[in-house]
Amino acid sequence: MQQTIGIDIAKDTLDAYRLGDGHRLNVDNNREGHRLLLKWI
Repeated sequence: MQQTIGIDIAKDTLDAYRLGDGHRLNVDNNREGHRLLLKWI
């Protein structure tokens, strides 16, 4: 299944939105936040 995800990248945070189901994710822009983002994707 193909998903469309938009990510707003700021110095301190990453804000992601998944178009198919409308879920949002906000994480810190650091190693742990990147890990959480990849798991969410």
